[in-house]
Amino acid sequence: MKTFLFYDIETSGLSPAFDQVLTFAAIRTDMALKEIDRYAVTVSLRPDVVPSPGAFITHRLTPDDLKSGLCEYEAMAVIHGIVNTPGTISIGYNTLGFDDEFLRFAFYRNLLDPYSHQYANGCCRMDLLPLATLYRIFKPSPVRWPERDGKPSMKLELISQKNSLVQSGRAHDAMTDVEATLALAKRLAGETSMWSYSLDFFDKRKDQARVEAIDEKFQSVFGRHRLCIMVSVSFGAGVMYMAPVVSLGHSTAYSNQSLWLRLDNAEILPFEPDSGTGPFVIRKRYGESKIVLPPLERFWGRLTEDQREQCDANIASIQGDPDAFQRLVIHHREFKYAFVPDLDLDASLYQSGFFSKRDKADIGVFHQASNDQKMGVVSRISSARVQALAQRVVVRNYPDLATPQALAEHGEYLDRLRSSTEPVHGYRNDVKLTCDPAREEIDSLKAMGDLDGEQEAILEWLAAYLTTL
Repeated sequence: MKTFLFYDIETSGLSPAFDQVLTFAAIRTDMALKEIDRYAVTVSLRPDVVPSPGAFITHRLTPDDLKSGLCEYEAMAVIHGIVNTPGTISIGYNTLGFDDEFLRFAFYRNLLDPYSHQYANGCCRMDLLPLATLYRIFKPSPVRWPERDGKPSMKLELISQKNSLVQSGRAHDAMTDVEATLALAKRLAGETSMWSYSLDFFDKRKDQARVEAIDEKFQSVFGRHRLCIMVSVSFGAGVMYMAPVVSLGHSTAYSNQSLWLRLDNAEILPFEPDSGTGPFVIRKRYGESKIVLPPLERFWGRLTEDQREQCDANIASIQGDPDAFQRLVIHHREFKYAFVPDLDLDASLYQSGFFSKRDKADIGVFHQASNDQKMGVVSRISSARVQALAQRVVVRNYPDLATPQALAEHGEYLDRLRSSTEPVHGYRNDVKLTCDPAREEIDSLKAMGDLDGEQEAILEWLAAYLTTL
């Protein structure tokens, strides 16, 4: 049976690889959005995670909230089972832009399949934010849409307030946000034709078929190029979340990525790959957040006059300088993400690739072993990556069962978090938060003087907590 799983998470910070999920809340519904079940999971804070003060004064989780939580390994096993229930359509508000990647890395470092909830056993993912954005542009009537400082806003908190979507609870509480998301979905689903049409953007085959049915605008040595309109909240309220784009084909290194050149920015040609500058190319996976529409007049007319004029100028430039356009397309088709030589194990999901069959066999033995047997299983794992991940699972979640050598190695890792002298590197050319920057952020937040009593108490707790790490 197909079901929707409306979910939300609150986290220790903004880094999917290095921060952790602290609370997970979800409501399962049938396809008519009638509630079937609900779930709430709290996760204890790991001692090798330096909390982000900004995150904590936003979601306002306290020591009392977290002290009863499951350890991360056990919590992720529960959440993994929920999102992988056969037929589950995981959906939230901006979940593909944030929550889903957090879960993916959490599953990975706990030796759970990070991708199965996207495709296996009839499971898939959707995101209500791009659907709500479509409604705001083309079918606004079901919802009263908010503005902030005179500009449209797509923040769930403001939409919920303006439409009284929930009657209690605070924003950035996971279950409150889930209830607001479900209530918003019910409003949108009342427009049945629009709802059905919009959901198909998250079906990979249907999304791709829609794009491929759009007529070409021009041809080059690379084949046909389609002029389309892309809808994404990332484009901003100033252009009402829409931009004209032209297709560049697919990445050769990452075949699931289609490439799109935005045409309403400044002149895009001439382009020289070695210059270090050039137009930004959008990478879209079919069935995910960025929505592509045909350039029909009822859509095209929603673009601003400036956008349409800049688009025409850039198309003329492309057709007038095919060699420069060819260099641009080749550069972006052949682009590969930089290899990070000192990438931390927790951040290695994308660079290290999928687990092999042998890896999965060893992982299965590790999961099936009792807690007091897991350390012994670790020593028999042949894959260096899986062995290291498994050892971190034991040390982080069951330190009393870890070997002295494993604890010593983890102690060296913890030493790196006490200062910034030997940073832990992530896949985004970022580093894991350490204690000193966290203390500086606490001081900065206090100096702003715009905190209530609860937030001040949270910062005092965090300052004391950092001394214990």
